[in-house]
Amino acid sequence: MKSTLKKALSLALSLTLTISLAACGSSGNTTPSTDPAASGGSADSGDLSRIHLKVGGQIRQTSLYLYYARDMGLFEDAGLDVEVVTLASGPAINEAMTAGELDIACSGMASVYILGTGRFTYVFDTTINSGGQSMYARADSDIVKAGNYNGTNLIGSPDTVKGATMIGLFASTAQYNAIAYAEAMGLTAEDVNLVNMDHAQGYQAFISGEGDILSTTPPYSSMLDADPNYVMVADMPDLMDGAPLVDSLVVTNELDENYHDVVVAFAECCFEAMDQLAKDDELRAEYATNLYLNEGGVTYSEEDMAAEIANVTYWTWEELENPPFEPGTTMRTMAQFFIDQGQIEADSLSNITDSLKYETYRTEILDYHNSH
Repeated sequence: MKSTLKKALSLALSLTLTISLAACGSSGNTTPSTDPAASGGSADSGDLSRIHLKVGGQIRQTSLYLYYARDMGLFEDAGLDVEVVTLASGPAINEAMTAGELDIACSGMASVYILGTGRFTYVFDTTINSGGQSMYARADSDIVKAGNYNGTNLIGSPDTVKGATMIGLFASTAQYNAIAYAEAMGLTAEDVNLVNMDHAQGYQAFISGEGDILSTTPPYSSMLDADPNYVMVADMPDLMDGAPLVDSLVVTNELDENYHDVVVAFAECCFEAMDQLAKDDELRAEYATNLYLNEGGVTYSEEDMAAEIANVTYWTWEELENPPFEPGTTMRTMAQFFIDQGQIEADSLSNITDSLKYETYRTEILDYHNSH
């Protein structure tokens, strides 16, 4: 299995850059592909290729399984017609989903914002982050000198954190961490200055001397971990009471209702990709390092990749049979948090909870996998 996959990997990598660039160059003014009339077939025809799926992903660990499934031919083997569209962030994927330019989002917790509209369906948890979604201050700062706060793993104090400038990507885990960290110090979001920058821009600004705290994600967290000039002051598992941060697989309601069998088959391919990545660190390191460089323009060192593999994992089929935690926890936690912050309307909570169809899909994905 390993040698076959690595041969396929070698061939696929020569094609992926061209495919990705073609996807990124697609016009944003497209007819939503979930229109049954536009797909050339009825919703119950049984032909999985009867609809052209446009799937949004990011060149990072959040969507790694999506690109792997594409490059290993898993979608093609299943008879699916899938186009992967690369976007820079979760908020960018949200914009494309709400504009009708995508059918599926392989994204992060930012999906909670679009679930609140009532137009989308949550299929299941995907990437599992146990570390790397972290916050950093300079080693010589008063924040770090304050030491651990009230016997916790958090570093800082109310006096040193109040008024601090925190850099991070809004509508993402970075914003959650920044606000949750302030609240853990007995402060509010109004007591700190939040500066919105994407991850790469924020990292460059921070190491150039801007801001007091950076809320970030791999590979930037592993770079800062390795630099003695910076100290991690908070990590997401501590801010979420030990629960992992889990990314998301979200589809339009039209796709869920009219092409449910296609969604099940697509998700099965994604979980097969996750299973292979989770069970072979050498294969994952080789594939991810090449993908991040060739399609994302980001160079990972061996140390960076080892840190990502240690902090970020994927579902195996055995875990899907018996989930080690309650699926949907991240979406419920984030929904309530951002409602409390006034960033999501309180009356949208029912839309979010109603969208969580993970248990139905879990059963159907497993049945599909075991029958093929």
